Amino acid sequence: MEGDAPEMASGPTAPDPTHRGRAVERMADPLTAVHTAAGEFRELMRLLPDGILLLVEDRIVHANPAAEAIFGHPPGGLCGMHAGRLVSDGTREAFLGWLTTPAGAGDAPPPSLRMCRRDGSRFEAALTCAQVGLDGRPCTLLVVRDLTEVERMRDELARGNRELQALAARVFTVQEDERRAISRELHDDIGQSVTAMKMAALSALDESDEHRRRDDLGDILVLADATLERLRDISILLRPPQLDALGLEAALRWHAERLLRGAGLVPALQIDPLPRRPDAAVEQACFRIAQEALTNIMRHAGASRVALSLRDDGEGLHLCVEDDGAGFLPGAARGLGLVIMRERAHMIGGRFDVESRPGNGTRIEAWLPYAGASTTPPDPHAGG
Repeated sequence: MEGDAPEMASGPTAPDPTHRGRAVERMADPLTAVHTAAGEFRELMRLLPDGILLLVEDRIVHANPAAEAIFGHPPGGLCGMHAGRLVSDGTREAFLGWLTTPAGAGDAPPPSLRMCRRDGSRFEAALTCAQVGLDGRPCTLLVVRDLTEVERMRDELARGNRELQALAARVFTVQEDERRAISRELHDDIGQSVTAMKMAALSALDESDEHRRRDDLGDILVLADATLERLRDISILLRPPQLDALGLEAALRWHAERLLRGAGLVPALQIDPLPRRPDAAVEQACFRIAQEALTNIMRHAGASRVALSLRDDGEGLHLCVEDDGAGFLPGAARGLGLVIMRERAHMIGGRFDVESRPGNGTRIEAWLPYAGASTTPPDPHAGG
């Protein structure tokens, strides 16, 4: 009929291409997000300082640069490797069982576990694992933290503590020995001399003969001179007066010449004038290090040549004591002399170094600041 609405076309409705495009976009968005997240995850792994390994069925499918460096492999060298090769044979089964345990993330790895590097060396590591999913696959995420440096620092700290304990005991013993020696000197030597002077003075008072009185007074003068000399020696043992009165350079020169010439040695001294006077604590530490080094040479080295130098190196003091004596292995030294010298240097912010070999003499060096710990000593092994 004319005017009626046109009939609807028969048959199935044609698909709308615009609607289908939107559906495809909605399906692609999650895939794009997954791939983006995976890429960001790998980038995060690359930046982390700990070793990160992704495992699929005990095979390594991805390792970050830190893991490759820890295990000593080139880039890509860990991919495809079985995880059991990361540990020693004796702990492989326990390690793989720990990796696949559902609660592995909360359980500690086997206590005797040691990781293996590419060169066969073993090391201790802190391990953490977790079950994750990546690119739609179940994976095991293994985090490895190398404890080699931590263990080394722990061993050094323990050794340092043992040395400090031995040093403290040694210092206490030395203090008691010095007090005992001073007491004996005062009582036996000085006391006897004073008693003899008193008896000579009483004799002179009662002596009517003028010549005998003069002899008694002469004996008193001789005894007084000897007593003053002994008191001077005791004072020098406690602290050399030259160090306070004339400074470090003069005190070192006086002590080295007095000690070595008394043993028939002519010291080779090169003591430069310092641009300014160090702090009292630095002067005392430097003098005591040199004193200990020279004393050790006299006791143990059997040297025919001894050299002592002191100079300014622009940043602090450089002390060097060298001999051509018997030498020794520094690591096998039994006494505490080296420990005491090293501690004296470290206490004021300095550095101490010893070089020696059996039959080739010894070289002892100390770098000390002018003012306590405010100056860092230079590295003697640095190039230049």
